Amino acid sequence: MKKATFSGTKWILCKALPAAVLLGLTACANVHPKSDAEVSVSAVSAEESSSEAALDSASGMSGDVFETKVPVAASVEISFDFERMSTLASNQVAVWVEDANRELVRTILVTNFTAARRGYRNRNMSLSHWVSAAEPEKMSDDQIDILSSATPGTGHLVCSWDLTDQNGSRVPDGVYTVYVEGTLFWESNVLFSASFDTRSTEPKELTVEMMRSDPDSSENETMLGNVRISVLA
Repeated sequence: MKKATFSGTKWILCKALPAAVLLGLTACANVHPKSDAEVSVSAVSAEESSSEAALDSASGMSGDVFETKVPVAASVEISFDFERMSTLASNQVAVWVEDANRELVRTILVTNFTAARRGYRNRNMSLSHWVSAAEPEKMSDDQIDILSSATPGTGHLVCSWDLTDQNGSRVPDGVYTVYVEGTLFWESNVLFSASFDTRSTEPKELTVEMMRSDPDSSENETMLGNVRISVLA
C-alpha cells in the first residue's frame, strides 16, 4: 500500500478547474496559506517520505507490502545398509513415522512376514515397536497387504517420506519422529530414530539415535546399519 504524507492543511482537488484559472490562483478554496510552523512540518514530512522511499527502494518493496513465507521441509530421505541373515527369526525391517503425540502417521516400509503374514502373533518380539505403534490387529488383510514389502536383499536401501499421512494427505506442520526398526535374532531388536520439525528452513541430516533391546548380543548385529535420515527442502 502506498504511503501518503500530509502537511496538516486541508487539501481540495483542483483538477476540475481550467488551467488558466489555476494559474491565476494562489491556492484552492479553503486552503489557507501555510504558516512558518506548517512549512517546517511539511519539510520534515517530505524528508521522512524521501527516506522511506529510499528504504523501500533498497529493500525492493517500493511501498508495496509482501508476505514473507517461511520455507518448509518437502520430504525426508531414509537410507540404511541391509545384510540379509541366514538364521531364522531375523531379517525383519520396518520404517514408520509418528507425530509429537506418539501417534502413528504413516508406515513407509514393513516386511511381509511380520505384517501381511501376521508373524507378530507367533513371534511377539518381531518388530515389536512397529507393532505397538501400528496396531496391525486393527487392520484388515487388504489394509496390511498395502503396507507390506518383501524382505530386501543385501545392499544399500533408500526410501522417502513425502510428509503425507496414510491417506495421502499433507500432515500439519510440527515435530515428527522417523523410526527404523530391525529384528536381528528372536528377541534381539535394534531401533533407530530421529526427530525434526517440518518448518525447518534448510536441508540437513538429522542426528540418529540407536537403541538395542539386547546390547550384549552380537548375533546378526551387522544386519542393519549406517542409518541416515535427512530432511530435504
